[in-house]
Order: sequence, then structure tokens, then C-alpha cells
Amino acid sequence: MAATNFELKEYQQTALDRFRSYLRDVNNIGADGANLAFYKSTNLPYRHAPVIAEGTPYVCLRIPTGGGKTVMGAYAVGIAAQEFLEVKNPMVLWLVPSTPILEQTVSALKNPEHPYRAALAKDFGRNVSVLTKAEALAMSRADAEGGACIIVSTIQSFRREKDNGKPNEEGLKVYQDAGNLMDHFSGLTEAQEAALEQVEGAGRPVASLSNLLRLHRPMVIVDEAHNARTALSFDTLARFSPSLILELTATPQTEHKPARDKHASNILYSVSAAELKAEEMIKMPIKLTTDANWQKTIGGAFDCREALEEAAKAEEAETGEYIRPIILFQAQSASSTDATRITYDKVEQHLIDRGIPEAEIAVHTGPRKDLDAHDIPDPECRIRYIITVSKLKEGWDCPFAYVLCSVAEQVSSTAIEQVLGRVLRMPKAQRKHRDALNQAYAFVASKSFDATAQQLKDGLVEGAGFNKMEADQIVSPQGDMGYDAAADEAEHESEPLVEDETPAQEVEEAIAKLPASVRNRVVYDPAKRSMTYKGQMSRESKNLIQLALAKSPKANRAIDRLYAKSNNFQLSASQDEEKPAFIVPLLGFRKQGELQLFTKEHFLDLPWRLDKCEPSDIASRFKIVDESQSGEIDVSDKGKVEIDFAKRVQGELSAVVQEPAWTMPRLANFIDSGIRHPDITKPSAIIFITKAIEALIADGHDFDLLARNKHHLRRSMAQFIADLRGEREAGNYSALFATNAEDFAIHSDLAMIFDEQTYAFNQPYAGATKFGKHYTPLVGDLKPTGEEFECAVYLDRMDEVRFWIRNVEGKKTSFWLQLPHQKFYPDFVAMLTDGRILAVEYKGGHLYDGESEKRNIGDVWADASDGKCLFCMPTERDFGLINRTIDS
Repeated sequence: MAATNFELKEYQQTALDRFRSYLRDVNNIGADGANLAFYKSTNLPYRHAPVIAEGTPYVCLRIPTGGGKTVMGAYAVGIAAQEFLEVKNPMVLWLVPSTPILEQTVSALKNPEHPYRAALAKDFGRNVSVLTKAEALAMSRADAEGGACIIVSTIQSFRREKDNGKPNEEGLKVYQDAGNLMDHFSGLTEAQEAALEQVEGAGRPVASLSNLLRLHRPMVIVDEAHNARTALSFDTLARFSPSLILELTATPQTEHKPARDKHASNILYSVSAAELKAEEMIKMPIKLTTDANWQKTIGGAFDCREALEEAAKAEEAETGEYIRPIILFQAQSASSTDATRITYDKVEQHLIDRGIPEAEIAVHTGPRKDLDAHDIPDPECRIRYIITVSKLKEGWDCPFAYVLCSVAEQVSSTAIEQVLGRVLRMPKAQRKHRDALNQAYAFVASKSFDATAQQLKDGLVEGAGFNKMEADQIVSPQGDMGYDAAADEAEHESEPLVEDETPAQEVEEAIAKLPASVRNRVVYDPAKRSMTYKGQMSRESKNLIQLALAKSPKANRAIDRLYAKSNNFQLSASQDEEKPAFIVPLLGFRKQGELQLFTKEHFLDLPWRLDKCEPSDIASRFKIVDESQSGEIDVSDKGKVEIDFAKRVQGELSAVVQEPAWTMPRLANFIDSGIRHPDITKPSAIIFITKAIEALIADGHDFDLLARNKHHLRRSMAQFIADLRGEREAGNYSALFATNAEDFAIHSDLAMIFDEQTYAFNQPYAGATKFGKHYTPLVGDLKPTGEEFECAVYLDRMDEVRFWIRNVEGKKTSFWLQLPHQKFYPDFVAMLTDGRILAVEYKGGHLYDGESEKRNIGDVWADASDGKCLFCMPTERDFGLINRTIDS
């Protein structure tokens, strides 16, 4: 059956792209590549993994709870095979923290319809074997060599010794001679045998899984890596001669004190909570309520869940999505010396006394493992209340969990973090129409709100992997739920939306373009020029309506007030609720009479006929260094002889599998399979690559030598095609502006909106200077010093600026303009007090002259707006240019 279609989230793709670039640089740099490539990518020092062979790439992708670590691991296998290992049959040792998670991971990776398996199939097709350790102990040679071989296990089951130093009988099986594995060790060279553990006195390698892994130089993926960082764990990994180690965790080790057995992770990319929120992966914020009385605390959680269930029923009636909100109760452990403790049985009895049917209650702690008997997402399941003590069933994941209720007064952040992550995941990773269902809720028996809020924040940082400043924003006091069944039926009328002269048909046509879920709640009265909205208006609906009516200067304010009215907000409430919509026009291009968003397709005809390009220049780009040895030897500046780790691994892996004879079609197809070209058809690419290989042969290169250096040839070919693409893009882009300058325009139908919900960034600003006019509470990706920071301070202090926002590069919810090769994201976008929009790109003096394309497209955008938009590029701290641009 076909695998499920799955599209990576923006932050997942960005993190994997960083991993790809890192491995590519390791490969290209040569000796000390793991170290230098990491510094190039992060500007941070690289820490070698203890006792692992020096030069082994050892990096971490930090993904907070709910971010989808496992699917990223599945995609990472293909990236490593292509960019670093240079094989089509990598062996992967995938280590997980517990048996329940192992069972989950194996089941998903083996399921052809699961996104994890689809990620593997993308690069390896059907040639994938997924094995448990028990299955790996009897794996065939075809499993090991026929494609990607993924062995999923816990690291504990690979250790020779237990933590107490005693032999680990289960782990010893990995190192023992096994008749089922004998075939893997036939036909080895002397060099291969010399690297393996030998049977004493027998003159042959031990036919063990350990030796098999060592032979295949496995890629190691460590899920929840903070659970596998002891000296014993690293000793275990070293026995398998890993080719690279990838850690996936929310809470990497950041302290580096080797003397105390603390080794910092090399964090290659860190995903922020803002990115998860923008991609609708998590519920935010967490609404906190505290009360010293534990019965009242449970009562508050109960009422909250009841209101959420009403919201969920209305959501299902509108969208068809089933949600059954669940409370997770955190009880106290029993104590023989303290009979007053609120244990799980007391909580359970309290619920029963409240009239809760026992069929709706599950206890999962100590001897009770009720969750094992229930499929929580099943609509037939009745469970609405789950009681635990320290943590839930490992690997248990249920986005229906909305409410955390802790009945203990003195609960540590560690205890809270063990269940907190369970209420953060958003059902189906999609925002709901009712804001109550987009948030999580915490009820804690405590006399101090502030102390409890800090515990929650600490739990988010230490357990869920969030940034401290983000955690401060995530936890907030719980107010009115803002939802009840009657409110969903109530109708709310706006003040006039448009001017008297605006035709009613124009407004009705704009409303008709809204999504059905919003459109069906809206009625427009032409006589009053007002809108009636049924039920509570969500922030998302507000934004959509404001965008639809962007042409009317009165509509923004009217919709803001209607939004507040429908949600029972006081109109004098927080400044956040009264902000006008931050709408920014995008640049349009008129094509065949229709104004369209200006993108590459307006200056590039697709598909690109690469086969029409001249391939002969490949001869000057590709030089063979025929490395018949399995490594590149270099001498460091310290006089130490170094071997290029990547080349050594690649050489050893190529020796394991004997490839069939190469032909021209096979070589051309191999090269094409490793080059991404969505703008070129495969036949066109194959023709060009074949001609390029023929040009190399005509230049005197031997075909067999080309085949032996196929990975190097593919890299050269990929760069050649990228350069040809760049020349084409630049030429066509310039030609378009020379001949079609009058076809650029802006229109209210082509606009984007900045919103706190979708504002994504990598790291929040953490400087001492406070900004009073930034549109969202957190400022994204701004360093606390430097000229760009000074530009932000200047904007914040300008009387002409009402709001401004840090426009984060590369995010799909940021403002951008099209350049020949990529998109341009100005550093700042400001809403002026007179309603105009200002885009500012700051450039250091040493960079200014090379940015003429950005200045040109910025000016085109401003000119096309009839004075509604402004653009400037100050440099050398000439912030006065901003004033001059506004005044002009």
C-alpha cells in the first residue's frame, strides 16, 4: 500500500537542512571536518564524544516536547547516507530510552502507511529492514546489505555490564558467537578481519552482532539522548565503531565538565517554542490556577474540563474532528508515616463521590496499569480522567490531554515536568476554531501562585526543552474560559465596516472568499454596513476577516471590537486585544491581466530544459583524485598524522558490499538520484548528465575511474547544475525588470498579517533594553548589541512609529520580496502612526555595495504601493535615513 503523505514542518525542514549542510561540509573539509564544520555552522566550539574515535561527527538536534523528533530521525538516515556515508545501504543503530517507546518506534517504522516509514521510503524505496535486537541477532546478509537496515533497541540491552558492574546477560548476547550470523563474515579481507574481535585460538572473527555492527560502521541515532550520556553508554557505543552519532532530545547536556563525567552535546540546531506554536504543534499558553484546598483544585479542573467538552462538541459539529478533553491528575505517593497524603485512591474516590462513572477513570501508577487496556483516541473509549503519581506510561501520547491537576502542595519542577509534556501536544497538529481548545490548563493545590508558576516554567525549561524567556510567556493566569454553549449560539453585531460609498457587492464578494468555517458564521447588512457574527470569533477568524476587508480603513477597528464583544472582553482590556491588525502588502506582478504574488515562476519558465544547456564545462570542474586507499592522510599543525575520518568510513563501507558492474545509464541515474531538481524533469536531467559524462570521457577520463569516484562526480555535477541555474535566474530576473517594470503592483488581496500566534523565531531576544513598541511580547532573533540592534532601538523610540516587528528570515509567516535566487526578508517592518508600512533592512558598511538587488526590489515594492509602503536600507549607523524616507 502507498505510504501516507507527510509534509515536514518548516522548523523540521530547517533543522534537517542544517544537518545536511553540516555533513556535506564534514565530507568536503577533510581532516578535522567534524570540528571545523560544526564551528562553521554554529560559531561554537565542538566537543568530541568521549572514547569514540576522534573525528566522528557527533551532533544534536534540540527539539522541544511535541516537536516530532522521531520523524526527523527517519529523514536523517537518508541525509546521512547521501551526504556523508555515500552508500545506499546504511546500517543504523536507533537507540530509545525504554521498552514501550521501542515497541512504538518499531511498529511505526515497520508500518508502510506511517509517516516514519514514508520518510525512509523516500530515500530507500522498499529496500528497508527494521529489526529489533532479537531479530538482528539472526539477520540475513540480504537484510544487512540490501538497503537501509535499522536496528531499534535500548542502549541498556547492548551493555555488557549493568550499572552495578555485574554482567548483563541480555547485553552479552550482542557479543557472543552466533551461528545465524556466520555468513556475514565470509570473504572478508585481512584488513577487515583485523578490525574485529577474534575467537581466541580460532583465527576468525567472532560471528557476533557487535562485530557485524563494527563491520558496517553504523550511524547511531540516540532518541532522548539525555538518558544515554553515562561513561558506560559511551563505552558501549565505542565498541560498534559508529560512523556518526545524532542526538535527538528536548534537553541536551549543556554543561561541559569531563572531569565530572559531564560532556556537553554539540547542538547543531535548536527549535524554539515559537516555531512549534506557529506550526500549530503545541497548545499555548498554559493557563494556571492555584488554590490551597485540594478539593477546590479538583473542582476547578473538573469545571474546566466540562467547558472544554462543550467546546469540543461544537468543534466536532463544525469540523468533524473528534476531541475528548482529558484531565491528568498528579496524586501524591503513599507514606506509612503520613496518612494525610492525597494518594491516587483518594483522588479516585473523590471523583466517584462527585458522580463520575468509574468507566471514565483510569489509574496508571503502582499496581494499577489501567491505560494498557484502553485505546484513548478511539471515540468509543470513555476515559476522561487519568490519575498518576510520578509519571505516566512511557511512550504514552495523547493530545486529548488538556488539563494537568496536581493535588500536592510541595511538587518539584522535576515531578511536574514528567507529566507536563503530556498536555502540550495539539490534536492533529492543527489549531482549532475555538481558542479554548488551543490552550493547555494547569490546576495546582498551592498557597502561592508565583511559586507554582515558577515550578511550571522550570518544568518547561528542564523537562520540555523550552527557552527560559519563552517559558515566562507560556505560563499565564487562568481567567474566564470564554466559552459556553450559549455563547456559541449568540449573535454579535459590529459597528459600520465600510464607508457610505463602498458598494455592498464588493463587501459581499470579499466575505464569499472566506473559508466556509468562517463564512457560515457571518451575515452582512448592506443597509447598516455592519456584520453580524454568530458565536465566539477566534483570533484566526478575526485575521481572515480583516484580510478580506483590508481595503476598508474602518474595517480593522470594527472587526477588533467585534472580536472583543463576541469573546466578552472588556473594550478597555489589555493593549494586546486593542492592537490593529498588522497587515503588510506583498508585491504582485500582473500576468495575463491577473495580479499574482510575484515569485520565481514569473521570470522562470518551468520545467527548465537542462538538456539544452552545454555540458562541456564539466571537464574544467571535475578533477579525479583516485583514492584507492580508504583514507586521506594529513599532517596537522601540531605534527600529528591525521586520517580523514569521512574518507576512511566511506572506504570501509564500500569494501563491505561488492557492487555490480557500472554502465553509462546506471551511472547517470545514480548521479541524478542524489541531486534535487524540482524545476527539471528526470529525462532532461539524465540527458544532460549523460552528455556531461561523455564530455569527461572525451577529455581523457576512464569510465571505470569515473564510476569509482561517482560520489565526487555527483557533487561536482550538482554544483555545475546549481551554477547554471543561478546564471539563468539572474539573467531572466534582470530582463523582466527591464521590460515589464510597469506590471508590478500591490493590492489588498495580496497581503500577509503579523500575529502573535504565528510569529516564529529561533531564539528570543534576551537583552537588557526593553522595547515598548514591538508588536509581539517576544522579539525574535535579535542580538543585544551591534548596529542592527541599534537600528531596532531607533525604530522603537521614533514618534512616527506605532508598532514595529523583527521580521525573522526564512519563516513562512514573515514578510518577503523575491530576488533572483531566493527570498529577501527585510530586518524590520513598522506600522507608522499615519497607517503607512515601512520596511527597513540594515546593512553594515562592508556589505552595502553588494546588496543592490535588495535595494532595487525594495524600491519596486514601495513605488508600486502609491505611497502606502516605504523602504530604506540604512548603513554606517545613518538611522536618519529612516526619518528622511518617512518625510519624503
